[in-house]
Amino acid sequence: MKGLESVDLKTVVLQAFSRSPSVTQQAYQMGIGQAQIREAQSAWYPQVGLTANTGSSTQQDSTNSMNNAAAYGLTLSQLIYDFGKTNASISQQKSAEESYRYKLLATMSDVAEQTATAYLDVLKYQELTQAVEENIRALEDVRRMSSLRSEAGLTTRSDVLQAQSRISGMRSTLKQYQASLSAAKAQLTALTGVRANYYKPFTAAKFNDPVVPDNIDYSKIPTVLYAQAQKESASFEVDKTKSDYLPTLSLQANRTRYETKNNPYWNNQIQLHVSAPLYQGGAVSARVGQAEGRKNIAGTLVDQAKLDILQKASVAYANWAGAEGQAQASAEQLQDSVRSRDVYKSEYKLNQRTLNDLLSVEQDVFQAKFSQISAKYDSGYSLVNYATAVNNLLPQLGINQGASQSLPDLK
Repeated sequence: MKGLESVDLKTVVLQAFSRSPSVTQQAYQMGIGQAQIREAQSAWYPQVGLTANTGSSTQQDSTNSMNNAAAYGLTLSQLIYDFGKTNASISQQKSAEESYRYKLLATMSDVAEQTATAYLDVLKYQELTQAVEENIRALEDVRRMSSLRSEAGLTTRSDVLQAQSRISGMRSTLKQYQASLSAAKAQLTALTGVRANYYKPFTAAKFNDPVVPDNIDYSKIPTVLYAQAQKESASFEVDKTKSDYLPTLSLQANRTRYETKNNPYWNNQIQLHVSAPLYQGGAVSARVGQAEGRKNIAGTLVDQAKLDILQKASVAYANWAGAEGQAQASAEQLQDSVRSRDVYKSEYKLNQRTLNDLLSVEQDVFQAKFSQISAKYDSGYSLVNYATAVNNLLPQLGINQGASQSLPDLK
């Protein structure tokens, strides 16, 4: 594990990229796709081979002079024209390789979302822990006040015990939040391989406010582009399969040396080779039907990807709007509770308020802080979810995603 003094959201996301097996897997898949393109393109290049065999070979002539014990030589084959088979195969592999690129981008966006959520969990439980500690200090002030009044005979000892009981309850709550904070840090460390002493605050101002997702630009979203590339690849597969009905023309040449007993000789051949299926029991038609079925399925995956994005963006927008409203209400509630606490403290000292009143208003202050913190991070989660849905998370984190042909900067 790497130890750092401080980290921010961008740093942990980049660390998660370098650690994520799924990102590495998709990067390797891109390499496979490039190799598949080169394999498909190789069909247009000359195919050269070496042949050799040994053993008795008898050819019937009047003198048996052509009988040989070994033969060796070179063969050459050059594709001339195959009515689109090879070109369709190349286009299919290019579309597949492009889909791998979009899949990598989509995977990185998912990893970034997961990491950002874990980072927000750490910040959230840090603030909640601090809020509980502040409430405990406030309750300890109330206990000291009640203790002084009890010693002066102005109130009973039960007030002190009641305040202490409330403090004990909040200390139990503190332990729960501290455990949640430790779990959140462990989750983030597992994702990034990084431990830090300080986690920089989340700045919502860096994120664009979500808008009603009526006009999402699907042309920039990797999951949709991935599905579209898969559909294109399936279309080229249909073209390639249909071309199996047509002949293939190639030039074939070989030069073979035959080792005969009496008169070794060379045999040279140059031929135009034509291969055309006449009847294969419906195999070609069946393959065409399968390819068209895969194309239709790929088309539905494009629609499904768009629907998933619209749903995720819509839910994230609704959650963000609700959290923003809750944050505003909680802020007003906190101000009112703090003012009430100040008044109640003064009235308690004048014996115009009971200890229960003072403990109750302290609970109101804590509850308002709790609601404010929860709403703040609910808004943050929604911002991350919405940005991920519309493929804007990495740019807003300052990670260079670039155009569709480039990859995020991992440095």
